[in-house]
Amino acid sequence: MKSKLLTDLKQTLKAEAPAIPARPKPAPAPKPREEEVLSDEELFARASAGARRVSYDGTAPLPAQRKKPDPQALLRRAVAEGSPEGSGHLLSDAAALLNPVAPEATLEFARSGIQQKVMKRLKQGLMPWQAAVDLHGCTLDQARDAVEQLISQARRDGLQVIKIVHGKGSTSEKPMLKSCVDSWLRQLGGVLAFVSALPRDGGTGAVYVLLKKHTVSVTEGGNTR
Repeated sequence: MKSKLLTDLKQTLKAEAPAIPARPKPAPAPKPREEEVLSDEELFARASAGARRVSYDGTAPLPAQRKKPDPQALLRRAVAEGSPEGSGHLLSDAAALLNPVAPEATLEFARSGIQQKVMKRLKQGLMPWQAAVDLHGCTLDQARDAVEQLISQARRDGLQVIKIVHGKGSTSEKPMLKSCVDSWLRQLGGVLAFVSALPRDGGTGAVYVLLKKHTVSVTEGGNTR
């Protein structure tokens, strides 16, 4: 009797108990995707997504550069300042190479302050030359040394006018030696003026050179220098 009552009670409780919803089954895990293989063009497209195109004409501003010195300006400065005696100044051939003179050209040069009457006397041969050098057959280096030595020695000896025979060059070549003599004399501070010689002394193949007086300083011990 007890077991029947117990059984009926269990059935009644079971019938009256609320239904418990079943737990949903978990969704199956997604299958792993195979690794994408992209081309270079696709990779670049993805990397540049959202980028803005900028127009470019192929030019870019260059950094400021220092202006190169003008050889002619440097030469003019050297001529104006002159070359102190005994300074060891190396004569430049730049002007002669850039602007060679013609074979028959008449050479003439005077520093600032030289009087016109002095130049006239020099041109007319009224100031006789006292020493000379002939550069025919010399190389440029030999001629340069000969000109410098003649001028230095003439100034030490107190000479006022010298003559330099440079020639006119051949008809097929530019008169390089004449052009260099014209340039060298303008660079030497001891030269006051020069002009092409008279026909009897070589004409346009030679020049009379007027020299600056050589000054001698005396030390306390009486030695000259």
